[in-house]
Amino acid sequence: MTPFNNPVEITVATYNHIAPNYAARRHKTVLGDELDRFLSYLKPGGLILDIGCGTGRDMAEFLRRGFRAVGVDRSAAMLKIAAQEGATLLALADSRRLPFAKDVFAGEWACASLLHLPKADFPAALREINRTLRHGHIYISLKKGEAETWRSAHGRKRFFAYYHPAEVELALERAGFHVLDVRLSGDAIGRDTRWISVIGWTKLDTPHVGACAVIFDEQGRVLLTRRADNGMWCVPGGHMDMDEVIRQTAIRETKEETGLDVEIERLVGMYSVHHPAHLFPERKSRTVFIVAFRCKILGGELALNDEVTEFGWFEPETLPPDLLAYHTERILDAMS
Repeated sequence: MTPFNNPVEITVATYNHIAPNYAARRHKTVLGDELDRFLSYLKPGGLILDIGCGTGRDMAEFLRRGFRAVGVDRSAAMLKIAAQEGATLLALADSRRLPFAKDVFAGEWACASLLHLPKADFPAALREINRTLRHGHIYISLKKGEAETWRSAHGRKRFFAYYHPAEVELALERAGFHVLDVRLSGDAIGRDTRWISVIGWTKLDTPHVGACAVIFDEQGRVLLTRRADNGMWCVPGGHMDMDEVIRQTAIRETKEETGLDVEIERLVGMYSVHHPAHLFPERKSRTVFIVAFRCKILGGELALNDEVTEFGWFEPETLPPDLLAYHTERILDAMS
């Protein structure tokens, strides 16, 4: 795609041309309510990245309220005016390729800027925002609607992408954000435009919590199941649901995976395990905190399901070689 048919490049050229006129009309229109909403989530003094900072209007307000601010924009003419207005930390940069390290900013503000990207590029910008945020907050404002279209400005044209609120929420969730607040509002300068403003928060990547059940028969053999996803043997178990305690997890997962009703005899141990990416179909490493219980069978019958392709009773001395790592330790601890 050449600059002559690239929507972003054409729009940047337009802003370079109209920058003085744009500044005269918009620079003093401070979005007080929106700034209040966003800054209420941040600690004073935090570092904010203003994406598409334009003439530096919002940067000046961040500084006035005791925050630190960095501004990026694709328009050199806009950045020149921002510098004239007193902004010092400015960079000519693209929201899809931010020139910053990982985990730098406490908050990132993208007010009426990402709407100039084609919708196909919106996820890339969100990923960059997530990458450069240090478990912080994002503010985005976009025009409500459905189309991607061009609008005229002083004999030039600008590209706009319009969104539905649910569309924006889904994009944020897919980019790794929790959506905290979504609002629709009118236009600050009286145009017939509805705005979607969203505040999100980076999701914490925390270990999974789960439980497993170590079950022996009368001959002292241990029950193992073969997983459907990677074909390896393991003791029954799985991740904890939000509405249960860890003991219930062991009982429920055993029922779901084996068809057996069990009762907990005792706690075996607690284990922190890191599984490498190649071990599971999604090819993503995972860290798991597991609580293991020794359990006895009360009833039910062994039954295969979508998660389990085979059952087996094994002597602890002759466990299968394709047993999931760390499960041998749990079995031996349950015997002691």
